[in-house]
Formats: sequence, structure tokens, C-alpha cells
Amino acid sequence: MLKKWLKRLAPILIIAVAFAIFATLQANKPMPEKKEAQARVLQVYTTPAALESTFFDVYAQGEVKARTAINLAAQVGGRVEWVSNQFIPGGFVRAGEPILRLEAIDYQLALNQAEASLANATVLLEKAEADADVARKQLVGVKNPSPLALKIPQVKEAKASVKAAQASVERARLNLERTTVSLPYDARITGVNVQVGQVIAAGQALAAAFSIDEVMVRLALKQEALGSLGLPIGFVAEANNEPSVTFSTEIAGTGYQWTGKLTHIEANIDQATRMVHATATLKNPYDKANTSKGMPMAVGLYVDAHIQGRQVDQMITIPRSALRPGNRVFIIENDTLQVADVTVAHSNEEKAYISQGLVAGAQIITSPIRNPIAGMAITSIKPGVPAESESAE
Repeated sequence: MLKKWLKRLAPILIIAVAFAIFATLQANKPMPEKKEAQARVLQVYTTPAALESTFFDVYAQGEVKARTAINLAAQVGGRVEWVSNQFIPGGFVRAGEPILRLEAIDYQLALNQAEASLANATVLLEKAEADADVARKQLVGVKNPSPLALKIPQVKEAKASVKAAQASVERARLNLERTTVSLPYDARITGVNVQVGQVIAAGQALAAAFSIDEVMVRLALKQEALGSLGLPIGFVAEANNEPSVTFSTEIAGTGYQWTGKLTHIEANIDQATRMVHATATLKNPYDKANTSKGMPMAVGLYVDAHIQGRQVDQMITIPRSALRPGNRVFIIENDTLQVADVTVAHSNEEKAYISQGLVAGAQIITSPIRNPIAGMAITSIKPGVPAESESAE
């Protein structure tokens, strides 16, 4: 019986002894040395705020348009008898150079008839004046002769007939001249609507053309750009004192540049976009001397415009990427992060120019920081050294 109980208690005794040994070992093991956790200091890149003299240049874009573009129309009707070999899309015509001629025989006959009528009216006037001279002599001594007796109304009528005949001659001569169509300025043809042999009516459109003496680009500017340019709304440039504008574009992988002038700023703000529109021009864009690598600043091109703004001296400058949302800048002072609220006078893709809120030499943080807190510990490292900065603000 005892032997039977010992067999049942043996496993329990073994477990109890093992547990006692484990408890003894745990109670006597050496305690690990406690170390205080050190606070992690964020490492960032910085750059000093610099003083710089510069121009507050403004950038915009726009489409090149002709200052004068028209639909050329005939002032008289008739059959098209001849057209210039430049009367084609893209053709070039000089001021006053004939580009189209209508059949003129009807207008020549009308002029001949008007000249004959003038000659007849002139003869009638001479006859009326002779009759009036005879009447004056015959009525010498007659007291208060009537104007009719003196042939005065007849002379006036004859003179009026001469004036009317002269006007008819001038009109007929003008219509004859109008059978030859030309433009008052050098131009390019952009489209034609008639051909030789076609009969046209007065006022019918013959072609579309634009003058090549000057092209213009209408530029949309933010209101802040007026401060950068130092110009008011409604500005009109004085002769030889227009702000310089550099136009640029890329065609088939090649860059081109032209230099023009800012001529005026419109006197209103666009109610839909809240933008201000300015106009820049380039004179004689198709002249070889004004081309870029032989390329004219052609009508229809879309160009970038770089407008030279006002000059400023010793303005605090920081990288554009260091300007945080809300016009804030992070700086390091005594190895802590500080937040400066700044006033931005001007900015471009690379730099921001600060008028208030910073001093020259301040260490500007350029690294991104997530959850920045004023006063947090921070340290600056040199460029090229891997930083432990955080990926987002």
C-alpha cells in the first residue's frame, strides 16, 4: 500500500523540488544595471540668412498677338482681275503695294461721264455769270433791282451744279482707285477668300492679315507683382523709359529669346481671377535684327515673360524651400528651434526676400520637420552629413 502511494506522489515531489530550485536561482541572480534613456536630439541642415542686392523680377506667360489684325474687305464691287503672288496664306506685302485688282472699265467709264458732266456744268456757270454781268449793266440806274433781275439765283444754281459735278468726279476717281486693293502698313496674309475671276460685292471680305510693325503679349499678373515692379494699376510707360521684358520659348528643343518693353498696365482688376493684366510689346518682330537665331517672335507663339522689377539693396534672402506655410521660418537659437513670423517682400522659385521678421546671419532650417515645437532641442549639421531629420512637417 505504501509503495503504491509513493508511486503516485513521486511526480509531484519532482515538480515541487524543481520549482524550489528555480525560485532559489531567480532570487539569487544579479540585477541588470539601470541606465537612464538619453533624449534624442534632432539633426537638421541650416543656412545663414544673407543680405543681397537684387531686382524683384516678375515672371508671367502669354500668347503673342498682332497689335493690328484685320479682315481686308473691298470698298467697291467687281470681278477680280489680278492678285499678287503674295496673296496667299503666309504672304508678305509692303505698305501701299497692290495685292488685288478688280476690273476697272466700269469705273473708268463712270469717271469719264462725271468729267463730262463737270465740263457741262462749268460752261453753264460761265454762261450764267455772263448773263448776270449783262443784267447788271442794263439795270444801272434802276433803284433796288431784284436779285432775280440781276441773275444772282441763276449764278448760285450754276455754281452749285459745278460743285456737285466736281464731287461726282472725285467719287468716280476714288472708286476707280479702289479697284486696286492694298494695305497701309507692312503685313502678313493669314487667309484668302477670293480668287481671280470671282465677282465680289462692296464690303465682301477678301483676306485676313496682320501688321508686322509690332506684336504684343497680354500678361496676367498677381496683385503682389505690382509691388515687385514698383508700378501702379493704370501705369502707362513713357517713351524710352519702359521696363525691360525678356520673352522666351522653346521650339523643337531649341530655346529662343527676344527683348521687348512693358508698355502699360490695365486700369482694372479682373473680377473673375483677381489678376491684373499688363501688356508687353516687341517692335518689328520679323526684322532680321530682332529675331533670335533667325527665329521671329511670331504671332501665335506662347512665350514666357521675364519682367525686370525694381532694384532693392541689402534685402535679407533665404532659400524659397525654407519658407514654411503661413509665412513662417524655422531658425536655430541656442540649440533650440524657434519659429519666426516673417513678411515676404518678394519670392521666386529659388529665393524668398524678407522685409521683416529676420536678421542677417540667422541660422535658417532648411530640413523638413514633422510636428515642430518652439523650444525643442535641435542641432545643426554640415551639408553632406546624413541627417536624422523627419520626413514631413
